[in-house]
Amino acid sequence: MSANRARIRTLLTVVRREGGIWTTRRVMSLPAPLGTTQRSVARQHLATLAARGHLVPVPGHDAAYRVNQAGGAA
Repeated sequence: MSANRARIRTLLTVVRREGGIWTTRRVMSLPAPLGTTQRSVARQHLATLAARGHLVPVPGHDAAYRVNQAGGAA
């Protein structure tokens, strides 16, 4: 498994555990190795989880996500 893929899987675990609204800023605030100083990486990780069905966009918030309570792909 690649390091990037492992980080995304670990991020999903954190997102599910903590819940709430997730933004690039929130992902960037996580400690290493999940946290990143690059907005584009944080944005890409959130978009990947959303594309896989784990996250859904928060209405009225630009680029903010929450856990998809209906589930998602593995």
